[in-house]
Amino acid sequence: MKKSIKRIAVWTVAASLALPLGAAGTGSFASNAQAAEVSAPVSAKAIAASSASASRPATQKFSVMVKGKETMRKATLKQGKGYSLYVADGYTFSAAKNKLYLTKYPSYNTTIEKLPAGYNLEKLRKQGKSELKKYGKANSYIGDQLFESPMYKAKLFLQVSDKNNTTHNYIVWASPKGDAYVFRVTIPESEFAGTFNEIIETSLASVLAN
Repeated sequence: MKKSIKRIAVWTVAASLALPLGAAGTGSFASNAQAAEVSAPVSAKAIAASSASASRPATQKFSVMVKGKETMRKATLKQGKGYSLYVADGYTFSAAKNKLYLTKYPSYNTTIEKLPAGYNLEKLRKQGKSELKKYGKANSYIGDQLFESPMYKAKLFLQVSDKNNTTHNYIVWASPKGDAYVFRVTIPESEFAGTFNEIIETSLASVLAN
């Protein structure tokens, strides 16, 4: 329990973590010149809120903390099966597999499952615990326990770490319009796991039904 709570706390202070995209050459934050093209950086909450509009911009920029500095990250709108979401540079979204992953390190990934209307949250809770059981006993978090995570409004957040310290999350999320999803996130342990999680959760918070 304590280890999992600590892991979530680390995710929210990604300032101390190295950014994997820069190290791997798969992408980078927007430059100052690029940043001047937009009026202000967009936070995860702002991206989620703007999702309620009928027409979504082709690109967005959101802020992320790296080494104690707030930096802007560019994300492009991608279409899935019945939904869309913003995907950061250096990440790949496969609509065919409903999968979002770090391009150079696909073991860092999440799958997206669109839920039907009238889904049963308690059944999903049981399903999530059953799926995660093979990794260990899952812990549940909600609200303030998620600190400043983009997923702080998740309907359900289950987490477990396996024997290799890979983190597995099972998340039930509803967009501002009410459409709901299950996110299954896999995060191998590394120095940049926190940065990955902050970026991936910001993308997931932008999911919206078409």
